[in-house]
Amino acid sequence: MPEMPPSLVPAPPVRFFPAMNKKSPISLSAAILVAGLAALLIASGIYAVLRKDITIVVAGRPRAHVTFGRTVANVLAEASVRVGGDDEVSPHPTAPVSDGARIIVRRAVLISVTVDGRTVRLTSAAPTVRELLRRQKVILGESDKVFPAAGSPIWTDARIRVVRITHRVVAERTEIPFHVVSSTDPATPRGIVRVKQPGRAGVRERLFRLTHADGVLISRVLVGSRVVRTPLDRIISLGSQVSIVSRGQFAGKELILMVATAYSPWCCPGVDNATAFGMRAGYGVVAVDPAIIPLGSRLYVEGYGYAIAGDTGGSIRGLRIDLGFDTRREAIRFGRRPVRVYVIERRVRR
Repeated sequence: MPEMPPSLVPAPPVRFFPAMNKKSPISLSAAILVAGLAALLIASGIYAVLRKDITIVVAGRPRAHVTFGRTVANVLAEASVRVGGDDEVSPHPTAPVSDGARIIVRRAVLISVTVDGRTVRLTSAAPTVRELLRRQKVILGESDKVFPAAGSPIWTDARIRVVRITHRVVAERTEIPFHVVSSTDPATPRGIVRVKQPGRAGVRERLFRLTHADGVLISRVLVGSRVVRTPLDRIISLGSQVSIVSRGQFAGKELILMVATAYSPWCCPGVDNATAFGMRAGYGVVAVDPAIIPLGSRLYVEGYGYAIAGDTGGSIRGLRIDLGFDTRREAIRFGRRPVRVYVIERRVRR
């Protein structure tokens, strides 16, 4: 057989080990391994997607939890957290759960609320005093006070009180007394008072700001004052003319024409047996107006006799004199009459 050139020598057939078209134990194991790794990777991805790290807060106490639950309700059931009828869950139990979520369970507690003088006991899971009042439809005024503070959290047996604070301004009017301006009139007998201008009291108005807490007055502050009406002075003239007796028993003595009444010790309420001058009340002691006759002066009263000006009286003003008697019957019998009064000795005022 003639020898062939090297380029024409056929190449030996290529063989693979193991053959691709035949099954062997080694190729089967590799396939299983690859499939297992793929499944593991897929499972790891699904696990990573479904796993959620969340926080559950129950009654203010947080705890970490890992879950595959889809909703808040699923997670709470999975974590064995029971929710009562008045308890509150945030977010809502039907809400979906995502990684990093925070589920808050607020336990309902028994509390008391006092508003407008009425106290009620109720159960609520409101997080703060403000939220509780909002749910109870309690409207707070601008000045109202809440105890404890509106932002305070709610606790078991808490006592919440709303104090209604009200303000109002009131006007009060007071009288401004008038002054008395007097002058002497030598042409008029002593004791005669002539009114030239009647006095008139003024009026002052003051404004007060009243603050009440639940209807009880706690503050009264003066915020303003004004004169509504100015007072008008009372102008009078006092007679200074002295009548001197020219003849008779009391010649040279002062004569005063007066209106006389009578009294006795214990005759009426406010009258006892002692006088303003420290004397014993009774016959011979008379009550006068000290502006006309000074206390201690010696007098002679026509139809009565000698007397001492030793007492005064609320109604004894001007030309009035009240004559003392020992008994009530004598005082009633005297009654009321005009008299001539002689000033035997005028006591000098000190």
